[in-house]
Amino acid sequence: MKKLLCLLLAVSMCAALFTGCGKFDVENADISDYVTLCDISEIPYENLKKAYEDYREYLSEDLTSCALSTGYTIDFFVKAELLDAEGKVTETVEKWTHNTETDMVKGYDVCKNPTLFDEALMYLATEAGMQTTTGRTVEVGKDFSFTMKLKEDYEDSALAGKNIKFTVNVKKVLPAVYPDSKIAERLNDFFKVAKTTKETVEKGDTITIDYEGTIDGKSFDGGTGSNYAFVIGQSKLIRLFSLAEEFETLLIGHSLNEKFDITVKYPEDCGVEILAGKEVVYSIKIKDLYNDTEIIQNTTDYENMWELKYALRVESYIFYALTNYIENQSELIAYPEKLLKRFEKIFKNYVKRDVAERVLEYAESGYSYTKKEMKEILYPDGADLTYIKEGSEAAAYSYLIAVAIQRELGLSYTEEDYKKDIQLIAEEYTNYYGETYTAKDIESLYGKEVLYTSFLVAFITEPLIENITGMPEIPG
Repeated sequence: MKKLLCLLLAVSMCAALFTGCGKFDVENADISDYVTLCDISEIPYENLKKAYEDYREYLSEDLTSCALSTGYTIDFFVKAELLDAEGKVTETVEKWTHNTETDMVKGYDVCKNPTLFDEALMYLATEAGMQTTTGRTVEVGKDFSFTMKLKEDYEDSALAGKNIKFTVNVKKVLPAVYPDSKIAERLNDFFKVAKTTKETVEKGDTITIDYEGTIDGKSFDGGTGSNYAFVIGQSKLIRLFSLAEEFETLLIGHSLNEKFDITVKYPEDCGVEILAGKEVVYSIKIKDLYNDTEIIQNTTDYENMWELKYALRVESYIFYALTNYIENQSELIAYPEKLLKRFEKIFKNYVKRDVAERVLEYAESGYSYTKKEMKEILYPDGADLTYIKEGSEAAAYSYLIAVAIQRELGLSYTEEDYKKDIQLIAEEYTNYYGETYTAKDIESLYGKEVLYTSFLVAFITEPLIENITGMPEIPG
């Protein structure tokens, strides 16, 4: 039901799917008179993966700002500069500077190999590694900067222990479409089925701990946490990142469910007054321990978490966009006139409702507009007529393809099925909004034709997925 509701809402908000039966006799119509359906008996997974990448490119065209996250791909200029003790630029670090059209960084996958640099791209940090949960809003074509202090044992002795200023200018962004937050439930389902726990901590393991830090036997603000999960060698638990590796190293070799203490000494210049020069004793309990890479390799065809997450992003895209893909591969012969007229009426009503609602919204803010004035603001120079024509045609085509797919799959979607689905949606609305919605209310809100098409698309999607060839099998 949850997937059905999500798909319904996604479809019903898309203008191309404001469809309906109207007076068009769909039961007795020969749909092949109107559309030529592509071969849906074998749908190549690789084609769908390309469609996902094409969609990312489409989203990037008008993207002017965003909050970067895991799975995003970017092209960018970067300038790296060495700073002195007073924070002044002394020279350019050539090996990290890519500041021309021919030398810019292209196809950089954010957090494919997690680094401090990636964190500073995603979070509003003036210094890489600083503790913050505030996301950075990146504006395409606009510079932003942050500094990074290299470790004293950094491999390049000329840069070891030095501060570097990075100035980044993102030129292009390909969104992940489905970021980690959107695939988290699917990923959790995978680990519920595939997960096996380990007994001893090793580098690369995912560990969940409870911890309490004390200074001279007393706890301190920010030093206590529970159910903290991270990957050994890829995370920072304590405030000073330069000690994170040491902290995690001290966990290696300990066992699942073990309770123990470790001691970390903070340097005088750590930047946190309460910790400067102090020894902190952390009491640890290991509550969960596993190696996601080993699990992924043992249960899928993927090598690591990055590859698995990418596959789950494509999987999520396929669930919502499979019928759109088929539309693009199929062909229109002609529109049934009665069906097209029905959609024109629906889109005309949509324009009227849109104008009326916006007039009321502005009135509540103290602004007075007539419906004629508001229509010109929302749809200048007769844009409503273009919207009605193009929307109606796209909706009619989507409807015809959905019916054609249903028939090709040999599926039956009855009036009784429709009544059950609309009742479930009414119950979902009631729970979400806290007021009673009946099936009649939902039908009045969207229209029977709109709902019927949305339900039909949801109905045919999962059986249609069975026809995808080369689709990876991911447990869960």
